[in-house]
Amino acid sequence: MMAEMDRLLRIRDAVVAAVAPLSPEEVATAEAGGRVLAEAARACRPAPPTTCSAMDGYAVRAADVRGPCGLPLRGAVYAGDTPGPLEPGTAARIFTGATVPAGADAVIRSEAAREEGGAVRFLDAARRGENVREAGEDVAAGGLALAAGGRIGPRQAALLAAVGVERVRVHRRPRVAILSTGDEVVRGGTPDSNGVALEGLVAALGAIVSRRAVPDRLEAVRDAVAEALTAADAVVTVGGVSVGERDHVPAALAALGAEVRVHGVPMKPGKPFLFALAGGKPVLGLPGSPSACLVAFEVFARPALLALAGAAVRERPALPLRLAEPAAGRPGRARLLWARLEPGGRVRPLGKDSAQIRGPALADALVLVPADAGDLAEGAEVTAWLVGEGA
Repeated sequence: MMAEMDRLLRIRDAVVAAVAPLSPEEVATAEAGGRVLAEAARACRPAPPTTCSAMDGYAVRAADVRGPCGLPLRGAVYAGDTPGPLEPGTAARIFTGATVPAGADAVIRSEAAREEGGAVRFLDAARRGENVREAGEDVAAGGLALAAGGRIGPRQAALLAAVGVERVRVHRRPRVAILSTGDEVVRGGTPDSNGVALEGLVAALGAIVSRRAVPDRLEAVRDAVAEALTAADAVVTVGGVSVGERDHVPAALAALGAEVRVHGVPMKPGKPFLFALAGGKPVLGLPGSPSACLVAFEVFARPALLALAGAAVRERPALPLRLAEPAAGRPGRARLLWARLEPGGRVRPLGKDSAQIRGPALADALVLVPADAGDLAEGAEVTAWLVGEGA
């Protein structure tokens, strides 16, 4: 039922709401890459800094070029120059990004002019403001450069540099401990593929990550979680959250006095997901099966960790797309399918087994199927979260 999908997302929202952002600190902008702004960054200087040319051409007074005509050429202006005023009835050669001389109010592109000796002939009339970028038209001095809650990536850093912001207030970088439970992982009989994936996914959120494997003993799990909580801002466990005799995470959290707020969610795969608060710090318990682990990470852990980092946007981009092939399934729980985007706004599922590892590796979308959907025909419209690189 759509109600079940709504319920699933309400649980996610409740998990995210329970996670408080980390405290802010001031750092040099050059050291703020990957961090989230705790306060808005405002421009210390305008962008562009001066009224400048948008292309190579000729600076003129529009009133002097009312149609095809010629004007004497008076010098050239390059980016970085501080030009003197333009005399009436003259033109100046100008290049992209160069400051427009005082008095000039238009730039005629090079292709619409022809130099003849010390003069330039224009083929058409000039329009006031043509090919001119006004100082501060992108960002005015004192204007909003980036809002609070935005993450500083390379493009954002470029904007801050352009408007002279040298220091910013950002949230502290989260420290996240990943604990992969299971004797098979500790002994090396089963590769810790979940840990490898989660370490990269969590680091991509700007967090400082530590990772270790923990044996299938209640005391070992309890002690590992307790130790992780002393140094980390959040703990992510892998495996040990279901109902088997070696699923020790719930009991370990109970022994530590943690408040378990969610244990079991209406989705497939990933039903055993667990969320707790231990001393106010989030503990996110993910299933051990690879696909289920990564689905639970996308639905719950990733948004919660982004909330911890102070990010305003926590959800993946979502699009309505159509299935490229049928998807079989039984009603009951909301389903999430790893899928591949195809041309024409279609998406192709990549398997449904909770233990699969290849599907997540090839996917660039995660399809959400409501609980009452059952079998879906080719062409059925679904919601797809974009999980590819850069999403």
